[in-house]
Amino acid sequence: MGRQERRERTALDEAYRYFRQLDSGELSPDIFRLNKAVKTLSFALAVSDIGEFKLTKQLWKRLHQALFDKLISNFSGRIAIWDEDRNPCEIRNLLPESGYLEFYADRCKRTDDIVDIELSKLYPKTQTVIKHVWETRGAFIKPADFDGHDCDDGVCFMKPMVLGQEVLGEESSRGRADAHNRWWELYWQAYCATNKRDQELLTRQMNELESLWGNLYY
Repeated sequence: MGRQERRERTALDEAYRYFRQLDSGELSPDIFRLNKAVKTLSFALAVSDIGEFKLTKQLWKRLHQALFDKLISNFSGRIAIWDEDRNPCEIRNLLPESGYLEFYADRCKRTDDIVDIELSKLYPKTQTVIKHVWETRGAFIKPADFDGHDCDDGVCFMKPMVLGQEVLGEESSRGRADAHNRWWELYWQAYCATNKRDQELLTRQMNELESLWGNLYY
């Protein structure tokens, strides 16, 4: 992973702080910051079981869920639905009970700007909107689709909350500090390594750390 690609990510601690700013109303949603934050959370959840930095995965899943919801409900784009075996679903067919949703935001043009989430992890209100759009209109979704729909069959949706924010704050701060120390350990190991394969392995580990925690050189 080159340094240019790493700059496209938002560090995990930055993603957490950004959510706090959005949730408090201090900032309005920005499509590019949101997209990067969602991708970072996806990457963190994918490696948290095998990486050196253990996260309270359920809490970070909630944060990923919240950021994904802010992205898809505030910006227009195209959706794709896949069943649980990752087979594509046809538009205007019934939304499967389990599977995956991919979102291609209109203004995010890179191939790797696609973000996805399990259908079961969508907020109930969002899932109701997605189901209606997919089954009646097709693959294109816009913020206006989320106006209303606060109630469905007499059940009204409450605003979801992200709990455990103290834990998220502590893990994001501690994780960045630990990652900084580990990055420099790897740096000096790579610097002293004489075997090219060992150097490449160590560099890959450094790059993975920076994928989660941003530029650790300083």
